[in-house]
Amino acid sequence: MSGDILLDAKGVSKRFGGLKALSDVSVTQRRGELIGMIGPNGSGKSTFVNVVTGALRRDTGEIRLDGLDLGALPQHKMARAGIARTFQAVRIFETLTVRDNVLNGLLGHAVSTTEGEERMAAALARVGLKVDPDASASGLGLYDRRRLEFATRLVARPKLIMLDEPVGGLNPEEIRAMIALIQSLRQEFGIFIIEHTMKVITSLADRVVVLVNGNKLMDDTPQAVLKDKAVIETYLGTGHA
Repeated sequence: MSGDILLDAKGVSKRFGGLKALSDVSVTQRRGELIGMIGPNGSGKSTFVNVVTGALRRDTGEIRLDGLDLGALPQHKMARAGIARTFQAVRIFETLTVRDNVLNGLLGHAVSTTEGEERMAAALARVGLKVDPDASASGLGLYDRRRLEFATRLVARPKLIMLDEPVGGLNPEEIRAMIALIQSLRQEFGIFIIEHTMKVITSLADRVVVLVNGNKLMDDTPQAVLKDKAVIETYLGTGHA
């Protein structure tokens, strides 16, 4: 049923000069479903997220979030529409405090000072970041920076958050903790993950979309994707066969 669909991207294409980064890619994500996206470097994964979140304009296709046409919105209104994202390289304001980093996530939202402070504290608690809110963000390690970036997105209470390689640079213990955090968030937010670490994909995703050269090669369960001959040959390698 259409009411169950959170993200509906149909026939999305994007070209950079003579390079077609996305070619007629369609992805549907239902409420409560966690989608993973994998593919070789340059396959179009980040371009897809950039197009969905408004950082890039699609050439063709339609993108709807909870029934709302995102293509009609300027990027600065995307957050109010209910979509957020994180980045491969963590994006925080190192010169600001932890508090001000999180509160920046509420820019453009009609929230009182009191409510903003309450949301800030709740977001930090939700990601398990137990630091002084008035401390400088520059003193945080990579794992805490990633959690701070999460908090700056969650404070606005998005409908969908798109994560671009959320465990990049983390050690095995931190990866396990991040997987647990993402798993705990999926009941509150729609989550879409780009990731190279297959442990993350197999631990979390209900379905996996495989992109190769800007084309959708496959869209199925993690178990089916891991066994697919074309996926193994183009991306996973024989070690996963």
